[in-house]
Amino acid sequence: MTQHYQRNTTGIWKYCPTCGRKTMHRVDDRRVGVCTEQHVTGLSKAQQKREEKRLYEEQNPDLFEEVKA
Repeated sequence: MTQHYQRNTTGIWKYCPTCGRKTMHRVDDRRVGVCTEQHVTGLSKAQQKREEKRLYEEQNPDLFEEVKA
């Protein structure tokens, strides 16, 4: 069951599954609206660099094998 708020309520603190923490959510027409935090999409530069390295290593597996004497 959804919770309705008073008409003068403009925002509440609520757990956001996208952010993984409690954030401010807008209240529109006495109902909880969207999270007011910006949700970042995509990879960071460091994550992108690690992913490119992993893909390169998968495509060229013999380059990184140890030589057995």
